Amino acid sequence: MSKIRWVVAIQSKTILLDRELSNAICRCLQQLGYAAAVVEDGEPAGFEAEIMLLLTNLGNFPAYGRRLKQGGAQRPITILWQLDPLPPEDLPPDAEAAGLRAARWKNRFRLHQSAAGMPRWKKIATLFRLREWANTQCSAYGYRKASRLIKRRGGDDIDWKQIRGVMGNWRRILDGHREGWLDHIAVSTHQRLRFLTRRGIPAHFIPVGAYDEMGRDMGLSRDIQVGFLGVVKSGRRKTLLDQLSARLEAQGVTLTRMVHGCYGENRCAWLNRTRILVSLHNFPWNPAWIRFLIAAKCGALVVSEPMNDEHPLKAGAHYVAATLEEMPEVIGQLLKDPERISRLANAAANLCNNELTLLSAMEAIGRLGGSGHIEKHVHTNQRFTA
Repeated sequence: MSKIRWVVAIQSKTILLDRELSNAICRCLQQLGYAAAVVEDGEPAGFEAEIMLLLTNLGNFPAYGRRLKQGGAQRPITILWQLDPLPPEDLPPDAEAAGLRAARWKNRFRLHQSAAGMPRWKKIATLFRLREWANTQCSAYGYRKASRLIKRRGGDDIDWKQIRGVMGNWRRILDGHREGWLDHIAVSTHQRLRFLTRRGIPAHFIPVGAYDEMGRDMGLSRDIQVGFLGVVKSGRRKTLLDQLSARLEAQGVTLTRMVHGCYGENRCAWLNRTRILVSLHNFPWNPAWIRFLIAAKCGALVVSEPMNDEHPLKAGAHYVAATLEEMPEVIGQLLKDPERISRLANAAANLCNNELTLLSAMEAIGRLGGSGHIEKHVHTNQRFTA
């Protein structure tokens, strides 16, 4: 029997993070005995494979989505690994309906292709930017309404632009599921699992695992007391970060922000100089676990807002959880106790190097693809048998 052929589909090979993760996934699939290659949305090679793994969210794959919707005997088995946020699981029904209606405007303006992979001449020729603007104007009312309804029922304080992103992700999954071409859905958090299963959509919890490109402990002197990684221009996280920075400064502790060049070796070297990495939620209900893995691989300890989400990384064992009010005192105590920082950081690193690995995640996804592959070919009387 020849190797099962996989493709790992990403939005664009020019996006560094997409390229880094997809290459690591291919490497793991090959270690597991599969043939694997990376493709961009729309590449014909995607339909030459037997199993297609769609990374991050379905909005990255308008071209593949249209082809998969058409069906046909040669369609590959499709697995979505949803790594982007979905709405909170207790989303009020009227807010959900308003958000889903607003998300339909994108199709009405035929915004099927992302700007990330579109040449400038095509944006001009197709009036892409004008259609983007029109979509924003027409959909804003529905997203603002959804945001108001959530807040009225005592929900999380989120703005309509955050609602726009997560409702767009949910709209695409719902459409793919109803159209019948989305064979399996894996999600990287239990929050996303709860959201989908409460709405009758089967999903599997498969957390992202650590891989070599995330970094390594370089043994550098940790001269940065407290750091924050990522670009923050506005919103909830910006407000909280400014408040925390001011309160730490009053204690004589400097919070250093890494906002440029935070990829690859630059990111690795910076995290190797950092003792404590602060994690603040952009979406209050959505933990960014990948940030924890990157920190663990580089030997930095994460201090995070508390999370209502089960995960192999546990508060008190692999990282420290504290509210924004508690963080300045907690961080101050940790800085006085370097042995505790080392103990927790080492525990997180050991977990990520030995158990919570990308290879183990791909073993789980491989089982999804394998079961679907056998079932599909049994029913079509092709060469694979159970």
